[in-house]
Amino acid sequence: MIRVFIPKFRSIHHLVVILLIVWIGTFAYHERLAPGSAARHCLWPAVQAPTNVLLVADPQLIDNHTYPGRFGPLLTLSQHTVDAYLKRNYKALLTSLKPDYVVFLGDLLDNARDSSDAYFANEHRRFQGIFQTPYPYQQGSNLLLNTPGNHDIGFGDGVNQAARTRFINTYGDVNTVTTIADVDFYSLDSLSYSADAVEINHEARAFVGSVGPKSRPRILLSHVPLYRDSAKSCGPLRESAYMDVAGHGYQYKNNLDQELSRTLIQNIQPDVIFSGDDHDYCDIVHAPVDGLETREITVKSISMAMGIKYPAVQLLSFNSNTTLTYDTQICYLQTPYINVANYIFLAVATGLLVLLWNIKQKSPRYTYSSILPMTDEYKPSANARKISNFLKEQDQLDVPDGPTRTNSSSYYLYSSNSYTTKSSSNSGLSNIFSKAKTAITVFVRKWNLLPFFKHSMLLGTLVICIYYFGFILTL
Repeated sequence: MIRVFIPKFRSIHHLVVILLIVWIGTFAYHERLAPGSAARHCLWPAVQAPTNVLLVADPQLIDNHTYPGRFGPLLTLSQHTVDAYLKRNYKALLTSLKPDYVVFLGDLLDNARDSSDAYFANEHRRFQGIFQTPYPYQQGSNLLLNTPGNHDIGFGDGVNQAARTRFINTYGDVNTVTTIADVDFYSLDSLSYSADAVEINHEARAFVGSVGPKSRPRILLSHVPLYRDSAKSCGPLRESAYMDVAGHGYQYKNNLDQELSRTLIQNIQPDVIFSGDDHDYCDIVHAPVDGLETREITVKSISMAMGIKYPAVQLLSFNSNTTLTYDTQICYLQTPYINVANYIFLAVATGLLVLLWNIKQKSPRYTYSSILPMTDEYKPSANARKISNFLKEQDQLDVPDGPTRTNSSSYYLYSSNSYTTKSSSNSGLSNIFSKAKTAITVFVRKWNLLPFFKHSMLLGTLVICIYYFGFILTL
C-alpha cells in the first residue's frame, strides 16, 4: 500500500526536494499570483479623461486590543497573517491600478486612542511598512491620511485630545479642504464634530460653519457614516442584511446624529460622500436637504480581520469642469483564509508523506515473521503450559516440607515461599516503568520515528525560511 503513494526515492533528499518545490509553488500562488489576479479583475470606471482615486477604509492594524485574550506567539502569528495580507494586496492594487491618489478614511490603527507615545510610534512604523515606505506616494500630496477614525482618537465626548494632537502631527491637519483636479475634498473630523462638549467640538463645527458658497464640485470624506433611515437598503453588495443605524457603545456610534448630518449636507453641499467605520459596504441616497439628494458610499474595510468575508477598496474616477462627472465601483481583494487553509493542509500532507517514507525504510527486523518470540511477552501454547506445570509438580514432590536435621553436617532446605524480599514493592514500580520504557522504545524503532522527527524538523525549517526570505522580506 505504501508503495502506491510513495515512489522509491533513493534517499530522503529526493522527497524533500520535491516537497519544497510544491511548497514554493503554493507560496508563489497565494502570496503573489492570487493578489495580482484579484487586482487585475478591478477596472477603473469608464470616465473620460479621469482622475483616479483609490479609497481605503479601516485597515485597523490589530493588536492585543483587537484580541484581548491573545498574547505571545498567538498574537504575533495573528498580526503577521493580517499584516502580510494587507501588504501583498495593497501592493498588488498599486501595481495593477496605478491610482493618481490614495485616500484613507480613518481607523488606521486599532488602539491609537488609548496608547502611549512609544506604543503608537511602534504601531505607526508597522503602518508605514505596509502602506507607505515602498511606494511613490507622498503624504499630504497624493496620499491623504488625515481623516481620523474613532480607533485613532476616540468618539464624541470621549475624544482623547492628546491622541488627536498626535494624529494631526503624524498624519496631517484634520478639517481641511484638498483640491484635486478642480474638485474640493472635505476631510472632516466627524468624531469631534459629534461631541457635546464645546472644548472638543468647536473646531470641527467652526469648520463646517465657515464653508462658503460652492464654486467647485465637492466630495465629503467622513469616517462615521451620516444618519439615514434604517429602512433604506444598502444595496446588493452588502454582506449583512442591514446597517444597524442605532448601534452605539464605548467610543463608537454607527451613524452621526440626524441634525448634525443635515447640517453637514446643508453647509458643505457635497456631490457625493465617502465614509468608513461600518466595515461593510453601503450605497444610499440621503433624503433631500434643501432640495438636494446626496449619495453616500460606505467603503468596505480592507482588512481580513474586521468581520467580513470579502475585504475590498473603492475605486473613484472623475473629471470636472463646472459639474462633477464621476463613477465609482467596489474592488475586491484576494479572498482571505484560503491560503491559510491550504498551508495547513499541505503541512499535514507533508508530514504524512515523510512519515510513510520513514516507515518504508524501517529496520528489517520489523518486516519479517519469525518462529522465535520478538519480546518477553511471548505466550506459550497449551501443550507447553501442560509440560511446564508437570515439571513444577515433580519439583515440589522432591522437596521436603520443612528443615530436616540428619547429623552435624546436615543442612536446611527452604521452600521458595519461606522468605520475602523487602524490595519487592519497590521493584514492582520499577518493573512497570521499565516495561513502559521498553514498549516506547520498541514503538519508536518499529515505526522509525526518530528519523521522521529529524526529517520533519529539517523540512519545516526550510519551508519557513523560504516563506520568510522569499515571500515576506521581498514584499
